[in-house]
Parts: sequence; structure tokens; C-alpha cells
Amino acid sequence: MPGSLAALLCLGMYLSQSIMAQKDDLPKPSLWAVPGSVIPWGKSVIVRCQGAEGAHRFLLEKDGSTELRDMLEVPGPWKEAEFFIPDIAAETAGRYRCRYQRQSHWSELSDPLELVVTGLYPKPSISVKPASTVVVGQGVTLHCESQLGSDRYVLYKTTGANAPHALLSSDYHANFPFPAVTDSNGGTYLCYSFDSDFPFLWSTPSDTLVLKIAGSSQDSHLEHVTPNYDYATQHHNFLSLRLVLVGVTLAILGALVNEVWRNRGSAQLPNKKPLA
Repeated sequence: MPGSLAALLCLGMYLSQSIMAQKDDLPKPSLWAVPGSVIPWGKSVIVRCQGAEGAHRFLLEKDGSTELRDMLEVPGPWKEAEFFIPDIAAETAGRYRCRYQRQSHWSELSDPLELVVTGLYPKPSISVKPASTVVVGQGVTLHCESQLGSDRYVLYKTTGANAPHALLSSDYHANFPFPAVTDSNGGTYLCYSFDSDFPFLWSTPSDTLVLKIAGSSQDSHLEHVTPNYDYATQHHNFLSLRLVLVGVTLAILGALVNEVWRNRGSAQLPNKKPLA
């Protein structure tokens, strides 16, 4: 028993050193989410991992978990793989990384991608002081508050200059001060709340608040546009349909080739006369 354990430890050390040596040969992969990494509960998301040319296997890992590991074999030497995650739930949230294999070599892990699930708690409130219409140079404060006493808030700017943009507050009553506003501060804002113990589980977004800068050269009536979270599902369905069509086409071609060979074989058979 001790001998077997020692052998396993030696094998593990050898494999670890081998992988570390191979990591230097391949560039680090990139990892991102479509349509974004902040996803409403119940929606779908596509996680894309991009490696070097010639990659044929991709592995998606979730930090702190071995259950949500996924591996994809790509049909041919591609450098990108798509992991489709339907019906986002609380257990889906977390920090993800990916790696890829080319020939017998594995790359190092990508930088982390944080998937956030929203809609787990009631929406917080958002307000502004002294007013939602101010002049350039005037001070203004946006305030977010949750009835649940959350200790973290994220203020999102969804329209206007530099959007999308996010600010984080570590306070039970979040204040986001702008001491001297400029034209670029105008736009549409909303906020999320969450608990610091569960940083990837956010509330439903608050109502939107439009901050107008009087006399601004920018459009003060910007439309708030929400991401198209149905894109992931539509894209996955399109890929599935395309694969089905390819399969049907190959089946038809195979049947035609088989029929041609059968006809050719029948034509080459010698004509036998019946015995007298």
C-alpha cells in the first residue's frame, strides 16, 4: 500500500511538471461571455474560449468546483470553442477559466471570467440629490439602497458617454458622489445590490434614473437599451439546425454514392444463358 501511494505521488509530480513545461509552449487562451458576464436568472449564455491555431480540445473549469467542468472536442484544427450554458441559476455563478490542447500539449489557464447571476433578490432603490437635472460643475450624488440591508452595490451607467461603466460601493447605504459634473456624466443609471459573502449573486436591477446636464451638447433623452440575452439561445438553436442540415446532406450524398456503385456493379455482371 505505501509503495502504491508513493508511485501515485511520483506519477502526479511527473505529470504536473510535464504540464508546466508544456504551458510555456502555448499562448494563454482568452475567455469571454456572450452577450455578457452579467446574466439574469433563467437566461442563457455562451462562454467562448479562444486559443492558438490548431487547438482541438478545450476545457472549461469553474473555480472551487469539479462538477461544472466541461470539455469540448472541436471537429478540426480550430482556435475557438463555444460552451453553451442554458437556464442560468445560482449554482452557475462563479469564476471560470479555460485551457486548450494542441497535439499533446495543454496551455495554461486563461484569466478568470466572473459570471454573475442577477434577479436573486428584490431590486434596490436609486435616487439622486439635489436633482436629476444639474449644470456643469455642480455636485450631485446618486444613492442606492436595499431593503435587505445588502453591503455591496454596483452602479451601472447604461447610456451616455463611457457607457457601459460600473462603480462599486462597499457600504450598507451606497452613495456615489460626483463633486463637479461634466457633460460626460449625463446618461442613464441603474444599480444592483448583493452580499459580500455571495459576490456573484446579484439582485434584480433597480429602476433606471436619467441624469441630465443642463445645456449639455449631448443628447439628454437617451434610450435605455438592455442586452439581448436571448441571443445565446437563438445562436445555439441556429448551430444545432446547421448541424442537422449537414447531417441530412451527408446522408443523402451517401445514399446516392451507394446507388451509383450498385448500378455499376450490376452492369459489370456477365450475362449467363440458361442451361439447355
